Amino acid sequence: MALLRGAQIPVAEIAEFLLRPTEQQLAAWCEALDDEYARRCEALGVVRRSLPAHASPVAGGRWTDERTIGMVSVLRAATATDQGPVRATNQDSLLADGILYAVADGFGPEGDHASRIAVETLAAGFTAAPDRDGLIGAVQQANERVFAHVDASGTSSGATLTLVALFDDEQGGPLAVNIGDSPLNRIRDGGMSQLTNDHSVSGELVRVGEITREEARFHPHRHLLTRALGIGPVIRPDVFDLDCRPGDRLLISSDGLFAGADDADIVAAATEAEPEVAAQRLVQVANEAGGSDNTTVIVIDLG
Repeated sequence: MALLRGAQIPVAEIAEFLLRPTEQQLAAWCEALDDEYARRCEALGVVRRSLPAHASPVAGGRWTDERTIGMVSVLRAATATDQGPVRATNQDSLLADGILYAVADGFGPEGDHASRIAVETLAAGFTAAPDRDGLIGAVQQANERVFAHVDASGTSSGATLTLVALFDDEQGGPLAVNIGDSPLNRIRDGGMSQLTNDHSVSGELVRVGEITREEARFHPHRHLLTRALGIGPVIRPDVFDLDCRPGDRLLISSDGLFAGADDADIVAAATEAEPEVAAQRLVQVANEAGGSDNTTVIVIDLG
């Protein structure tokens, strides 16, 4: 799945291929990519020849949604995690240190190790360089360490990672990073909205308008990730400024929270007055709905 996305194959075509995989389809994709590569090289050549002599390349690699962000601080935060009644182990890991909050959801035979390595590497890297660039570097380091571990194990394993760094205004304001399908939600005025995009087949279909977010929760390919830590040496996480203000509540969780519970029950639990009560209640809601996956939550109240 990740390899096909890396080749820029449209999600809808991947979903069709997963149902009926054929050598002919792979050959057709290869031919189309060869043609596209040739066209792009020709276009780049034209542009290169038109550049003035002093032109220099522009560095890229991360996307930032620029918004005006007022200063916020953490009033209170609470965490909860549970393996649930179905899974034999808990493959989730979390980090909460006052500024940096993160949830990693492991998958595959080495998923528990992958998620633990991810948060430990993230914490160490951010401690060494506690700014925006240091944070992005720590995420890359986390992938490198997870990838090395998974590669050595010879298994198909990895981890998602979603984090919030509550930088002050002088450091650019609150920042979020995510790769995988562990959602970040914001609770404001009694309502809840997801701020992250799920990097999964179903999430991609939601983005292109093929299905709704509600339909994605029950899609047969909802667990197939298009991006994650450990599935390759290079990652492309989403990095964006957080639109948040005093009085907001942030909820970082593993996808197990949404595995079977009704949205209304989740919102009711997420809006409990005390963050500690909300965190415990959210795990309870997930388990009462079947608890088919591990559930981990971080509830952050902003002031």
